[in-house]
Amino acid sequence: MQEELKIFFHIFTTTKDAIEKFMDMLDPVIQNATDEHERLYYHHIYEEEEQRLSRLVVLIPLISKFQQVKDEKEFSPTNNEFNRLLQELNLEKFGLHNFVEHLDLALFRFTDEERSSLLKSLREVSYKDYQQVKQMLMEINSRFDTNYVDPHAHHDEDHDHLDRTGAQAVVSHAPQTKQRRGFTVGSLI
Repeated sequence: MQEELKIFFHIFTTTKDAIEKFMDMLDPVIQNATDEHERLYYHHIYEEEEQRLSRLVVLIPLISKFQQVKDEKEFSPTNNEFNRLLQELNLEKFGLHNFVEHLDLALFRFTDEERSSLLKSLREVSYKDYQQVKQMLMEINSRFDTNYVDPHAHHDEDHDHLDRTGAQAVVSHAPQTKQRRGFTVGSLI
């Protein structure tokens, strides 16, 4: 778990920096909006990322705290603080997904070379981070529940636009069966 925590720490500190850069880009657009629609549109995105920043300010020290843990028994679903960490990580997986979409939306508005280059760079890193976090959380969940099926897997099926690598997404439309609910990242036990 220590190696995973190291990766999570790096991803979310990088994400925090990226969000701050993005918000700095949005602020003047909001302040100088040409109409109410433009102002509300970017203000809404800004507020969502502002909320993410406030969550990351809590999450990053929590990851740091668990990086110091030496006793593997602390990494158990019976440890409420560890359970909280996993829930926060799961929430931020969706935060990364939304951030990628916010960057995509901004690319429609910010077409000048300087800002579009920055946005594309932030997007590329954030998309890779999202994929890595998603995979790591799947693996962590499977440690606690061998029958684990990601209840949110269908969410990505309709978001092929996030993957700009040019690879074709293989989507399985197997019928979902009702799974017993065990401890999962994000569940409340």
